[in-house]
Amino acid sequence: MRKKLFKTAFLGLAGLAVLGLASCGEEQQNQDLEDGTHKSIALDVSQTLKTSDFTNDGDKEIIFYHTMGDSLQKVLQTAIDKFEETYPGWKVKASQIGGYDDVRNSCTSGLSAGNQPDLAYCYADHVAVYMKTGKVANMAEYINATGTIDGKAIGYTQTEIADFVQGYYKEGFATNYANYTQYGYKAEDVLTMPYVKSTEVLYYNKTALDEVGLTVPTTWDELWNACQALVDYYPTCTPLGYDSEANWIINMCEQNGWGYTSAESPYYLFDESQELASWLDGLKAKYDAYYFTTQKDYGSYTSALFTKGPEAGGTVFSIGSSGGASHQASDNFKWGVAPLPGSKLADGTVNYSAISQGPSLVMFDTEAANASEKQLMTWQFVKMLEEPAYQASFSMVSGYNPARLSSFEIEEYEDFLANTKDIAAVTANVASQMTDRFFTSPAFNGSSTARDQMQSVLLYVIKGQKSGQKALADAASACGK
Repeated sequence: MRKKLFKTAFLGLAGLAVLGLASCGEEQQNQDLEDGTHKSIALDVSQTLKTSDFTNDGDKEIIFYHTMGDSLQKVLQTAIDKFEETYPGWKVKASQIGGYDDVRNSCTSGLSAGNQPDLAYCYADHVAVYMKTGKVANMAEYINATGTIDGKAIGYTQTEIADFVQGYYKEGFATNYANYTQYGYKAEDVLTMPYVKSTEVLYYNKTALDEVGLTVPTTWDELWNACQALVDYYPTCTPLGYDSEANWIINMCEQNGWGYTSAESPYYLFDESQELASWLDGLKAKYDAYYFTTQKDYGSYTSALFTKGPEAGGTVFSIGSSGGASHQASDNFKWGVAPLPGSKLADGTVNYSAISQGPSLVMFDTEAANASEKQLMTWQFVKMLEEPAYQASFSMVSGYNPARLSSFEIEEYEDFLANTKDIAAVTANVASQMTDRFFTSPAFNGSSTARDQMQSVLLYVIKGQKSGQKALADAASACGK
């Protein structure tokens, strides 16, 4: 039997235990947050307002937590400069906290101590934790505002709301969060606004597929058949790299109608799905046949294997974020980008659902003496981050998709998307055509832990340490079920 050339050291039980401990620590931190009830803003945003009438000695620095690297911070600075020029005396302090989990942990700690930021990058799982404090601002109060501030509209018109990609926009509705009424929120409330979005796509080596006589797979069955042919043709390659173990499980649950989580008790459903357990067991056989590797199995993002090419022991397919397209580019072969493969169902149809990712923006109630004024100005900064031209500029650097439809009508962005030699542009095109396939998982206090556990589940099974059923049962227990 051939030897895998790139496998990292065996990820043993101790290593996986660390994942479990991290989740437990996160849950303890979440439990330390005090429950609260959300209160409406005090300012009358149906009136004509002026910043010159605001409290002169109030806090005029807006704190924004994010994860942006240097190149994206340069784009962000253009919005900050515009905001500070538009509203003299007001400042934005943008802080790069680390990764998404670091932002979550910093916000959670800040909420516990009463020194949370005014604005932060977020995922729905994070907001499900924050909202129990009642300090997540209800953006609907600003979205629906009819007043102005320094002559500029506070809210959005119905036409402007329709300009948002609706799947992205509706992710922020309070109804997507479990127990939202318990903390003072209403069905019509909006807890987040979309920033930029991504999904998972299939990057493929067109040169290798043509050499073997294969077409781009559109279903998982087709992909596994291609993997067998590729293993036979390129003895040292492992055909598929998947960058997120958790996303793989969550995507398969959505495509096949298997239970993952629910917005209502008992919340955790994955351990009740015999179909999911069987799929995991079948995945181990494919792993043993060297059909695939994953990020944690390989020890790094699998794009590094994809760019090597199959002749050098790399992969032919890479499933990863559309926001990371630039890392998949290679001059060694012709590459291509396609939607995530779908699952063929018993009735012969194919479900092509794909997870929606990418940061949203959450606002927090502030402890400042001029709280209502500061929150209004934070909202005005949010509006600048949502402007179509800014969204297009950010997308061209990041590879993420804009949240506004009119961004696609900006000439510079149209030119960017027309560049078939730029993998980020090609990927953005593919992802923009997948919006009707996007889904998000229910968000509740503990959904982030469930996601972490899915990574452990897949690794336990493919390493032969647990059966699918045992791994799922243990994961449910770790989630507190």
